[in-house]
Amino acid sequence: MRVIKSDSGHLAYQKIFRHLLKHHSRIIVWQVLDSGERVITESRLNSFHLDQGLLNFVTPQGKLDDLNPVYCYAEEGQLIFKSGIFEIKGAVMTLNLPGEIKLLEDPDVSFIHGQIGMDLKPVWKTKRIDLDAPEEEESEVAKVKSMAERSSRDQEFLNNEFALSIDEEEKMYADKRESPRARPKKEKWVKVKVEGSPEVHFLKLFDLSRGGIGFVAMEMEKFPKGNTIHVVGFDEFDLDDPLVGKIMSHRPIDDTQIEFKVGVKFDEGQE
Repeated sequence: MRVIKSDSGHLAYQKIFRHLLKHHSRIIVWQVLDSGERVITESRLNSFHLDQGLLNFVTPQGKLDDLNPVYCYAEEGQLIFKSGIFEIKGAVMTLNLPGEIKLLEDPDVSFIHGQIGMDLKPVWKTKRIDLDAPEEEESEVAKVKSMAERSSRDQEFLNNEFALSIDEEEKMYADKRESPRARPKKEKWVKVKVEGSPEVHFLKLFDLSRGGIGFVAMEMEKFPKGNTIHVVGFDEFDLDDPLVGKIMSHRPIDDTQIEFKVGVKFDEGQE
């Protein structure tokens, strides 16, 4: 087992959390309550802020006590850490940055399996994190590609996504739209980056068309109107070239004013 400490492993922490975001890693969250009851559930990393010492997760199902620590285990990367809950607000659970992260070997994973009693992938089927390998440099300028110029895997995936069925509400107004929107048939997630920031946000997809996209967010200050945005993937699929667009609107999902739909219009020449 390898242990990475927060006070000496800043670059390793950055690589680890980027890995969890990129691979949409399933994270098993569990907590032992004062009553002795064990709460076990699943979550996903939504964003991380090493400078603030905070990690944001899609809120797991289950009654977590914000006074007790939680344990987080990620199959993709085979790692575990213990942390305290900073707050649970709406659809986001925020944890404090853990003091250490343990990278596990086969015997350790067998122990975790016994602790939580959930089906886990065999170690050899998961993506391990090589903390000693240099990180690939990402271009700061996203390429805007037409569909015909995209890789065959991008074309196949996007054509399938854009072919999602249009719901009845959208059918009524289809003649008034340049690009009819499609609502996902099931819960889907999208990976986006705001130009100028390396942070990848993992957000719920609201609607999608060849002309643009809508996703659900809580922190509106991270998605200012007029800013350029890069859609870099959907669920576990990473695009070879991002879809590029401009943030056009914010609209509350309901009267609570907690969650907002962020509307994005794709740049021309990408269909």
